[in-house]
Amino acid sequence: MAFNTLNRIKWTGTLDRCEVVILHRGVEGDRKIIQGSDITELKRSYFCYKKWGGRETCIPLHRVLEIRIEGKAIWKSKKEYGR
Repeated sequence: MAFNTLNRIKWTGTLDRCEVVILHRGVEGDRKIIQGSDITELKRSYFCYKKWGGRETCIPLHRVLEIRIEGKAIWKSKKEYGR
C-alpha cells in the first residue's frame, strides 16, 4: 500500500530523497512526478503537496503509481493504467 511506504519514508527522514509518480490525466503520458520534499501532509487516503507558487493540492493515494528513492522504484501499483 502506498500509504505504508510513504509513511515509513516520512518517519525515517528520507522524504526529501523520494519521488512519487501519480496518474495525472491531461498531461503527456498521464504521469506526473512529485518530489517528496514538496509533500506537506500524509493521511491514510491522500497526501498534500505544495505546487509552484505556494498553492497546496491533495492527491488521493489510489492515484499513486510508483514511489522511488534516488531513482530506484521501491513500490509500484499493481493496477495497470493504460500501459
